[in-house]
Amino acid sequence: MKKVLFVLAAAMVMVGCGNKKVAPTKGEVEVVVPCKEFKSDKHTLRANGNAISPNMQNATDKAVAAARRELATSIDATIKRVVDQYASSYDLNDAADFRSKMQDITRTVVSQQLTGSVVVCDKVTRSNDKEGNIMYHAYVAVELSSSEILEGINDAAKNKVSDEEKLRTDFEYEKFKQTFEAEMSKLGE
Repeated sequence: MKKVLFVLAAAMVMVGCGNKKVAPTKGEVEVVVPCKEFKSDKHTLRANGNAISPNMQNATDKAVAAARRELATSIDATIKRVVDQYASSYDLNDAADFRSKMQDITRTVVSQQLTGSVVVCDKVTRSNDKEGNIMYHAYVAVELSSSEILEGINDAAKNKVSDEEKLRTDFEYEKFKQTFEAEMSKLGE
């Protein structure tokens, strides 16, 4: 009788330990993601990224790279909106010329400015995967101020134009800056 109870108990333990499935949730469950509270506003563009790896440094590096890719996309999209708004106030030939110059400058600025982006949030969690291996999940938020973006645009513009165009470019830059600041102020709303 003791052998039967022992075998029955052992079988129940093995069945209980072998089942690693998680019971399905009913309804919606909010997932709290670290660093998501860092959002763009009228003074700063921000982006978030996350990554998983068995190596903590690799997870963090991948998360920072993902956040910077997102930041580059955000900078590019914001500048393109500003260029479209700004160029629409010019006549057709000047607008086309301006768009082409600004798109080239935008590419230069995005690639240069991302090196100046700052990590403002960095959180790492540790868990185990299905096989029991340790996995690190890194969450980061990066930012770049609108003044640094504008400074990069101004510097790139000055490096790409001839001396006779500089006076006109300075005037266009000031008007462009006003349009850019108006677009950034929409982010805080």
